[in-house]
Amino acid sequence: MTSNNFKNNKIRLCLASFSLAVFLFTISACTVKRVPVQPGTIPKLDVPSPSAEEFGKALFQELHADYDLNSDNQKGDKLVEVFDLITKAAEVDHLPWHINLLNGPEIVDIRAVHGNYIFVWSGVLDAVENDDELAGLLAAELSHTLTHQTDPVEFTIASDVLFNVVELATSLGIMVASQGAIAISGHGWMKWAYVEVADLDPLDREYSEEQEREAAGIALIIISRTQYSPQALINFWKRVAVDESLHDKYERFSRSLSPQERAAMLEKLILKFPEGNNQFAKKPTQ
Repeated sequence: MTSNNFKNNKIRLCLASFSLAVFLFTISACTVKRVPVQPGTIPKLDVPSPSAEEFGKALFQELHADYDLNSDNQKGDKLVEVFDLITKAAEVDHLPWHINLLNGPEIVDIRAVHGNYIFVWSGVLDAVENDDELAGLLAAELSHTLTHQTDPVEFTIASDVLFNVVELATSLGIMVASQGAIAISGHGWMKWAYVEVADLDPLDREYSEEQEREAAGIALIIISRTQYSPQALINFWKRVAVDESLHDKYERFSRSLSPQERAAMLEKLILKFPEGNNQFAKKPTQ
């Protein structure tokens, strides 16, 4: 075996070890777990810190570089009107909120991020059939913020130490194996890799089924306190579920759950409400 082949094999071995390390962290790294929200309640929310506001503002500037703000004042006013009613029903209308309508008719998506920023692509307004559906989608996304699911990932102390140790060992291993030809500098790159691989970054965050169920339950309570019909949220996802031509367009919006799974989950949540408090069937959609 030539020295070049030996060197190349060592590099491949180290890179394979690195890939394995990232994979293991993806499935086993421990993050700080939130306390579940008591069923049937809407959690309270504090005023966002200055750092959280800056976080949201930075993401807005990042998105604004790729998407113009939608110039349709009628659509923008309708979006703000519905969102204001939702925040009032959730009793968080006293907090600062930044809802932005981005021009993207081909994109159906809403993203809530840390700092009370909400990003809505204009394709959403074309996708809904009435204000009730729009209210349901906004309430569902708002609920991720209310449950702190949009907060930055927080690692346990043990995981933090383990990340640092493996990061250093991997960096040294790659540098030695490549005889200095490959060097990874900086600190925190393995955490960044974990967040990216696990879809925990702010704009592409995937929620677990448990988190989705928790947020959906809160959203239904919020909508039941408004003039809008909670049933419309189910109708929206059922419509998407039966139209296969929409699946690709709505995949990002649906996140880890299929439209069928999301509709079924919402229906089960509605059935769990006590009959005396179940206002969902009493409100016709517009």
